[in-house]
Formats: sequence, structure tokens, C-alpha cells
Amino acid sequence: MSQTGQTSIPVSTDIFCRVIDNFGDAGVMWRLARALTDEGHSVRLIIDELETLTQLTGGLKNGATLKKRYGIDVFQWESAWDEGSCPMEPASFVIEGFGCRLPMDYERKMARKTEPPLWVNVDYFSAEDWVDDFHLQPSIHPIYGLKKYFYFPGVSPKSGALIIEKNYLKQERDWKSQHTRTEPIKLFFFAYPYGPIQDLALALSEVSRPLEVRCAATQAGQELYRCIEKLNKSHLKATLLPFVSQEEFDHFLWDCDLAFIRGEDSAARAMIAGVPFVWHIYHQDDNAHQIKLRALETKMSDCFSDNNLFSLWCAFQEGFNDGLIQQDALNALIAQVEALRQCSMAWREKIHANGSLAQKLSEMAKKTLK
Repeated sequence: MSQTGQTSIPVSTDIFCRVIDNFGDAGVMWRLARALTDEGHSVRLIIDELETLTQLTGGLKNGATLKKRYGIDVFQWESAWDEGSCPMEPASFVIEGFGCRLPMDYERKMARKTEPPLWVNVDYFSAEDWVDDFHLQPSIHPIYGLKKYFYFPGVSPKSGALIIEKNYLKQERDWKSQHTRTEPIKLFFFAYPYGPIQDLALALSEVSRPLEVRCAATQAGQELYRCIEKLNKSHLKATLLPFVSQEEFDHFLWDCDLAFIRGEDSAARAMIAGVPFVWHIYHQDDNAHQIKLRALETKMSDCFSDNNLFSLWCAFQEGFNDGLIQQDALNALIAQVEALRQCSMAWREKIHANGSLAQKLSEMAKKTLK
């Protein structure tokens, strides 16, 4: 309630998303849509591949069902809108996902409004230092003069932070109170298919401690599952997991000791959960992915009290991204998995201290549009 006793009006918010990287782009924008709804926004998600969203929501297809469960209006982004007429009237707050470029007619309508919308491009995550300098920098539209801000998710206090749901810690506590971690050591595997999967299976078979490898239902996960099954080692077991909704993905992370993760959203979730991880980062030209990887490692270095453990973690992770398996490093990481978890929990504290990306965006919108 406001001081005058009237209920505050929700900020109308449009989020535009093109599905480029499998579930990655859709996953981040859907998570953001849910988080902004929790912040009190009236959200419309405009996405060009509804089928991808259907899988992320556990099979929900009907727009009315999505609205009832999540409070979000979901619309198909029609290709005809890109050059032709777009029937949607702009919201007060417009989010462009990963530079997807809004429909031209929608941009024209934004420019015609007496009070132009707040326009923000939520960009890709990076731990590189330049993020702090470019975060929230404006860009002026060459035709309409509209101002667009570039919002960079990151891991430093000056960045845009990561999406942390308001009820995340409560959900985690509730789930863990009903699930006790037991032996053997559990590995969660969610990586790209071009990784050294067969070599990883062989390396895991050489680890002395009993392992249970839980493979995500992806091409890479299925391949690792088959490789482990063929090895038929008594101390190494594999399970092929079903595809789950975005909400359930966190459960797999909370229930593992070490996670092989890919992409941005899963990396963010592992960091938020405080789970030790090996980040299989999407390969880019000129080895740019290794630069991004090492930037994150550098940011996390202070959370490692054991420099040798930090070096082993970096060596294995960087090697994995180059298609190599360093057996000694893997042995050490699994042997010291509890120490590794302490480092990851220290890093988690820093991540949570930065606040939530959705909350920061909401505060920006409400301040700008008041």
C-alpha cells in the first residue's frame, strides 16, 4: 500500500526473447520473467519458440495455464512482426534479451509514446573486469533517439548480479530438510557433446572412491551414461536423469557433490547453490571462452585457502574445455571434495551479497518510471 492508502500499480513489463542457444536464452529470460513477477511486475514474455518454453515449464503449453500458475502472459513472437506490423503496444519497461532486436514497428511505437519506456538490454553473463565499466551504459537509437541501457549480469558488486529468487533460500532449506546427502559421492553431469566424454568415463573409472554419476537427459549425458555402463565398474554407477522443469533443476544441484555444468544459467545456479563445479563453457573463436573461464577463476581465487587445490581445479577445468582430462587433478578434486565445497560456499556468500539481478532491475524501473 502507498502512503495514500492506494495499492501501487504493477510496472508493465515486456521481455523479448529469441531462442538461439538451445535452452540457454529461453531459460534465462523465463527465469527473469518469473523473478520480476515476484517483484510485483505485470510481465509479458514474447518468445519465438514456444516449444522450448514448454519443456522448461514441465510440459505446460496453454497460455491460460501458464498465466494461472506463474502470472505471466506468454506470446508467440511472429516472424512477420520483424519487418511488418506488430500488434503489441509497448509496456512501460521493455527488456531485450541478449540483443535480440525488437520488432521495428514496436520500436516506432515506443518512440511515439509521450513518456518513452525504460529500455534495457539484458546481456550475456561474464566475470571479466570490463563488465563493471560497461554495465548500465546507455546507447542512443540512431533513428528515434531512444535510450537503451546495457545490463550485464556478473559476479562483482558493481555488475548486474545474478537472478536469485526471493524464496530461493527457503526452498533450499525445505528441500534439504527432507533429503539427507549420503554416500557414494554424487556427480551431476550436464555438458556439451563435443567434450571429452569417453575420456571422462575412463578417468572416473580410475578414481578410488565410489561414485554415482547422474547424467542429464542430453546428447552428452546419454553418451557418458553409455560409456560408464560399458565399463561395468562396481564402484562407478551411472543414472540417466529425466528432463525436468526449470524449477526442479536446482534439486539436482542441491543433491550433488560435484557438478559438470554448461552454459550461463546452469553455471549461475551452481554458484548460487554453493556447489563445486566444472564449467563447460560454450566454445568461441580465438579462445575467448577460456578468457571468460579464467576471469571467473580469478574472481573465485580468494575463496580457496589451499592454493594447490585452486590450481588443480583450474587445471582440470581448463583442460576439460580444451578436450583433455587430467587424471591427477580429477583424483585430487574428488578426494578433497569437502574442502572444495567449503570454497564454493564461500563464493556463494559473495554471490548472494551482491543481491538479485531481478530485484536490481525492478528498483531501476520503479525509480526511473515513478
